[in-house]
Amino acid sequence: MKEMLTWQQVIAQQWYLTKFCFKNAPGFMAFHLFESIKLQVSIFFEFTWTTNYILTVAEEGGDFRKILWCMGILMAAIAVSTVTFAIYKHYVFPRGRQTLYQALRMEIYEKAKEIDLSCYDDKDFYENFILATEETDRCLDRFLVFENSMIARSVGIVCTTVYCAYINPMALLVMVVVLPLELFCAAQENKKTVAARMERLAHEQKREYGNRVFYLSDYAGELRLYPQMKDRCRNDYAEENRKIEAVNKKYGKQLFAYSLLREGVLVRVAKEGAIWTLILYQMLVLRVLTGAQLVTSRSCVWRASSNIRLVINSFRTVAENSAYIYRIRDFLQMEPTITSQKGEEVPEGSGSLAVEHVDFGYLSGQQVLRDVTLAVKPGQKIALVGYNGSGKTTLVKLLLRLYDPDAGRICYHGKDIKDYQVMAYRRSIGSVFQDFKIYAATLKENVLMDVEDGSREENYRVEEALYDAHFTLEDNRLSYQIKTPLTTEFEKDGVNLSGGEAQKVAIARTLYRKQNMIIMDEPSSALDPLAEYRLNQELNEIAKDKTVIFISHRLSTVRDADCIYMMEKGRIVETGTHEELLGRNGKYAAMWKIQAGLYADAFG
Repeated sequence: MKEMLTWQQVIAQQWYLTKFCFKNAPGFMAFHLFESIKLQVSIFFEFTWTTNYILTVAEEGGDFRKILWCMGILMAAIAVSTVTFAIYKHYVFPRGRQTLYQALRMEIYEKAKEIDLSCYDDKDFYENFILATEETDRCLDRFLVFENSMIARSVGIVCTTVYCAYINPMALLVMVVVLPLELFCAAQENKKTVAARMERLAHEQKREYGNRVFYLSDYAGELRLYPQMKDRCRNDYAEENRKIEAVNKKYGKQLFAYSLLREGVLVRVAKEGAIWTLILYQMLVLRVLTGAQLVTSRSCVWRASSNIRLVINSFRTVAENSAYIYRIRDFLQMEPTITSQKGEEVPEGSGSLAVEHVDFGYLSGQQVLRDVTLAVKPGQKIALVGYNGSGKTTLVKLLLRLYDPDAGRICYHGKDIKDYQVMAYRRSIGSVFQDFKIYAATLKENVLMDVEDGSREENYRVEEALYDAHFTLEDNRLSYQIKTPLTTEFEKDGVNLSGGEAQKVAIARTLYRKQNMIIMDEPSSALDPLAEYRLNQELNEIAKDKTVIFISHRLSTVRDADCIYMMEKGRIVETGTHEELLGRNGKYAAMWKIQAGLYADAFG
């Protein structure tokens, strides 16, 4: 959302965040408001009321003991105020702010967990998601500062203007005359500032991508091997900086003009000149002001004007912050489309799987799968093969219900998978994707992918799954065995796994859960042909009573499958066993002949 919010929308965003903060940290917010009010009340009594009282007593030749009593009470109040502020600053505020950070981030994470995977294909969604995660803490910080400023400054304005009206009401006329012009300039300045920030946002996101490329270890090796790409990334980074600078120049002159008019002409010349002329005229010519009233009048007008100026300045922050909050709320209000129609439990045991005339495309009008039909019986070993881009991985994502078909349906245990509870259905199928990730956690946690209970049985099952996946726990680097931290991002004694080792951990994740159906997308792509062959033999033995769907470019992985589906351009073009497909001398046979030399040693 790059357009400006209306003031009604700005108020709505602030009201939303106010309710959110009071709901999640009511005690902190009450203390926060108390300190805001107390600060301005203290300033008023210390610098305005007390000053006027002492000067009046001095001018009237009053008893000095009155001044001592006044100062004693003031010092006692300052001491108490200092103690409460210290408690607020060093204890209440850090804890309360962290509570709000966590509450809002948890809402974002919970929403990210439930929204459809298809959302990540949408550029607008991804921008909102990135903004929501990056701006969460800063939005709350800006809101707390704004709320503190609004409450405190409003109290300060009320105190000083009411007291000024009592001491010298004529002095308030200067503020009343200048204020509309000041508000107009501030509104224009705020509008331009927010517009500039929104226009810079896309360029700043691209620039941040350039930052990640240079500091993440994922890219470090390739950037050293391909310096041309490093130069390209650096040039792109510089280009985004130039575009940001162009936006700054576009709005800079206007912002400078409004700021100069408001801060220079209105404040320094008009307001300051007018107020000094008026109060000196009242004191020296009209003789209606005492020295104490002159000082107090000037102090009241100055403090009221200063507070008004700070409130106006804070509108710039709140307008910009509201645009961020709007995006975060837009993200939080998204609803998943992949939901359960009936919410039924998935039946236990192996079941048949049927794909019936399925069409699908990630983007409208761009089909990836076309009229795909296949059937899998319980306990069968099924293989999906084909060249890159044939639609194999997309079909698997539909089987796991990460996406829903555009046409056709998928049935499991004889029922449309849309009838089952979404998470229960997904948990009933084990899966290993070719783009799996290793997390900065222990080896055990990377296998569990869940909260561990620490039991011996759990440890044994993790070790068993790793053993079945041919992962070697005897490696000298694994000093803590399954408790060894993986990656060196946070742990100096962490272990970075090789591609093959990481793939075995990913396979162990599936073997640990012992589901009745397992889907493996290129499960052995990081292994050499001999290791691949041995692993496949072990997997076939481990999964002999399970339904297994393999996806592979290496046809040696699938030659023992009960049925092989050859895919091309989103369609199933051939079906049969390895021998049957070779006998037809079609596309599968051609693919096999190309790869046969790679496996001659392994298969004889």
